[in-house]
Amino acid sequence: MFAPSLGNLGSPTFPPEHSKIVVYAAQIRNAIVAEMYEPDAYKGKTCSIRIYLQPDGSVNSATAKEGDAKLCKAAISAITRAKIPAAPDNETYQRVKNAALDFRL
Repeated sequence: MFAPSLGNLGSPTFPPEHSKIVVYAAQIRNAIVAEMYEPDAYKGKTCSIRIYLQPDGSVNSATAKEGDAKLCKAAISAITRAKIPAAPDNETYQRVKNAALDFRL
């Protein structure tokens, strides 16, 4: 299954006081996953992408940092189509506005 992660935001060691951030990170992930076509075509591939978000969830840009070129292209395409929700508050936005996404299939 396709599973992008947002750095350590999905980690069980992430401090529990930041649960809103973890929930929002999951919302971002789910929005992107919903737009990813044919994830099985990229099995065994990885890609790291940096996204730059606005507080309303719109994506300013997404840049591939490293990984499989075809997966990175597909992931960036999914990111641009994704309907990412607005950040619930400024603290959450500040933590994820320049998020690193790691795609591992």
